[in-house]
Amino acid sequence: MEVKITIDPTAKEPCIEIRTAVITEELSALATRLSESGSTLIAGFLDDQIIPISPMQIVRIFTEGARVFAETTDLCVVLKYRLYELEMLLHEPFFLRISHSEIVNFKQVKSMDMSMAGTISLLLTNGKKSYVSRRYVAKIKSFLGL
Repeated sequence: MEVKITIDPTAKEPCIEIRTAVITEELSALATRLSESGSTLIAGFLDDQIIPISPMQIVRIFTEGARVFAETTDLCVVLKYRLYELEMLLHEPFFLRISHSEIVNFKQVKSMDMSMAGTISLLLTNGKKSYVSRRYVAKIKSFLGL
């Protein structure tokens, strides 16, 4: 794929043009990501406050009971989304589901312990541990290139 950048002092905002003979699924996904990227913030609720959170601040997203929580390095907020909605919203390549009830930002993983048979233990930057369920181990290994 060829990439060109042209400097235009008269441009009011960046414009990305894709020239192709055939639209592929990969190009469609790329166009969607580019058009949606920018200032994506997620509203978290803490008591009576609404706290805007950048996706890259999120260490993990998990469910507890019927509520969905987002955990950063220093706070835990309630979200008004379902996990499947967050999977679609957080299309960055580092957010991966590790169990039925948890999504982890792999940029926030300090280390992994694969000594337990059939599962992976993740040590996160906020000091918490998460476990990859057996159902998702193959997906995580593939992501890591193992």
